[in-house]
Amino acid sequence: MENRKNTILLTVIAVATLLVAVVGATFAYFTAQGGTTARTPVNVTTAQTSNGSFQTSGAITINATQENFGQGKGNQTGTATGTVTYTASSTAASDFCYTVTLDITANNFVYTTDPTNTPELTFTAEKAASATDLTSPTTLINAQDITTVTSDIQIPNAVSGSDYVHKISAGQGATVNDQWRFTVTFVNLESDQNANTGKSFTGQIVFAQTECA
Repeated sequence: MENRKNTILLTVIAVATLLVAVVGATFAYFTAQGGTTARTPVNVTTAQTSNGSFQTSGAITINATQENFGQGKGNQTGTATGTVTYTASSTAASDFCYTVTLDITANNFVYTTDPTNTPELTFTAEKAASATDLTSPTTLINAQDITTVTSDIQIPNAVSGSDYVHKISAGQGATVNDQWRFTVTFVNLESDQNANTGKSFTGQIVFAQTECA
């Protein structure tokens, strides 16, 4: 009987020892796993945002003096150029819209051929859809009479049009340009225009971003 008790006791101890060993090993395993930091490479791709910009060469100025304007001396002209540049995002093609205005800051010219009011100061606006070429532009305003105009002049997107929103479109990640040329001319009529001696004109081209329709 005594031997049987000893056998049972030893069996219980052995089982208990085995359980402690298994639990201890299991705990040690999960502790080791929990204490290991997994490092997974993360690739971050930042999409390029679209971007539009404007550049102009400066103001247009006409000054009529006895030295530079008179019979046989030809016309006097003032010219400015402008560039609209648009880059679409790297994720999709997109459009960019803008307006163009001749902001007249000074103009005291007068008609000298009354009552016929023959144009003596004119404005021309040309646009080319090319980054470098203005040799074959589209003329949107051709020699418009601005002899006595003092208000701003908006430039339409088509000849004699009434829509003043210009659109430029670029493919995904591409850069495109609109090139502009603006000319103000004091026309020599080869007649008595002495009333315009000492007169001046100053205008600034203004580009502004607007919503696309």
